[in-house]
Amino acid sequence: MKARVALAGALAALFAVAWVAGLHAHLTPEGIRVLVERAGWLGPLAFVALFAAAELVQVPGALLVIAASALWPPPLAIATSYAGALVAATLLFWLSRALFAGAVRERLPEWLARHEARLETHGLLSVIALRLVLFLAPWVHWLLGASRVSFRDFFAGSALGLLPGIVALTLVGRTAIDHWDSVGPWALGALALLLALELARRLHARAMQS
Repeated sequence: MKARVALAGALAALFAVAWVAGLHAHLTPEGIRVLVERAGWLGPLAFVALFAAAELVQVPGALLVIAASALWPPPLAIATSYAGALVAATLLFWLSRALFAGAVRERLPEWLARHEARLETHGLLSVIALRLVLFLAPWVHWLLGASRVSFRDFFAGSALGLLPGIVALTLVGRTAIDHWDSVGPWALGALALLLALELARRLHARAMQS
């Protein structure tokens, strides 16, 4: 228990220092581009570290994948995004397992506990399915870390389930960048629709809780 409190305190302190230092301001497409360019040949490594930091503070990983498609040719963008996604997922998995695993499982309602138990018996297929459907949603990393899924099934399932989405999103992002004049209005419209749907989902969730 003391170790968990110490780890939680260390994370809170890390967040505070990062915020005061203004590091959060760099977690934008332009900020990422500037940081990676300054890193020179270490750019891909810097991007992987940024990917992990962004997922830690709940920045959608999909934005980082699109940013990579603008920074590098598709093969390098895919490889860098893939490495960043796996590093971020693994980091959040172990943080969740260290902080929340036992406490979360003890408080699960019976119906949810039955589904959670499948992660122990059918871990690999369950993780693949979650990744294919929910992709890089940050809460999935935390949920899997708090579950009974083995690290082997978590990592292998994430590696297999994330790759198709990263490849597709990188190619779509690259195509949109190369043909922005024609696809720009459609892309902006789709983004506006996604933002509206996400806002509606959050408002509905708050209404259900109140």
